[in-house]
Amino acid sequence: MIDGLANTISAAALVVAAVTAVLAYLQRRTPGVVTVAVLAVAAAVVVQAVIALVQLIAGHHPQEIATFIGYLLFSMLVLPATLAWAKAEPGRWGNGVLAVGCLTVAVMIVRMGQLWDVVGG
Repeated sequence: MIDGLANTISAAALVVAAVTAVLAYLQRRTPGVVTVAVLAVAAAVVVQAVIALVQLIAGHHPQEIATFIGYLLFSMLVLPATLAWAKAEPGRWGNGVLAVGCLTVAVMIVRMGQLWDVVGG
């Protein structure tokens, strides 16, 4: 895993989570720029996952490989699912779900980094 990319993904996800939490509080629809930001974070998560898979194939293995792969797969699914939910449910609850999804991705990326660094990979 690339630490700089992981930190950037986590920071971006936290910023989007804060914005969507404010939008949820104000009961607003999800604007297009937030949708683009979520898609950019989701694309970065996919890039990080591909890099991690390449490193796994190359022989760098975290101690808990099954847990790591579970986090890896689920982290790629969270944002598209929450974005679809947010588009289907405009207003407070859609943005609330999007905020929770972004927080989830940030935590999962940090946790994957912790799992990866146990071996020093």
